Amino acid sequence: MVNDIVVSVLKSALGRWVCKKDLSSHPSLLSEPDLHALAVATQAGMLSSSSLEGEPEWGNLRELTKDWIVQQKPGVAPGPLQFNDFEHLAALISPVLSKGLAPQSVSELAVSQHELSQDDIQPQVVDRWVREAPELAYAREHLERCL
Repeated sequence: MVNDIVVSVLKSALGRWVCKKDLSSHPSLLSEPDLHALAVATQAGMLSSSSLEGEPEWGNLRELTKDWIVQQKPGVAPGPLQFNDFEHLAALISPVLSKGLAPQSVSELAVSQHELSQDDIQPQVVDRWVREAPELAYAREHLERCL
């Protein structure tokens, strides 16, 4: 059973995610039932068997989010959740599951992990663009200075 602390950690970290769950739904913020389902599926995925490469299968989590298109922060193109997103969800809740943190430290933990993850994301995006289109380096530098 998922406790309220795990759901509150996810709510703190994912509260700004905009999600379109299927073709017929409208984009919206994740609801309390969505966060609870994510917590349950993430816990199940953490306990599931690993693939031949040693990576978790994420069965329930992958099944839950297979049709989701998620915008994780403003200004970032929406897309489906990937395995690194599943690992991020697991990293958010694993300290809570292992330590049973007090509610006041949960929000601090979620905020610090969310900030850390955002810092980790930006260099990866820049590196990817440099590798894919090095001839546009001047244009990117110019845009970065303007923004």
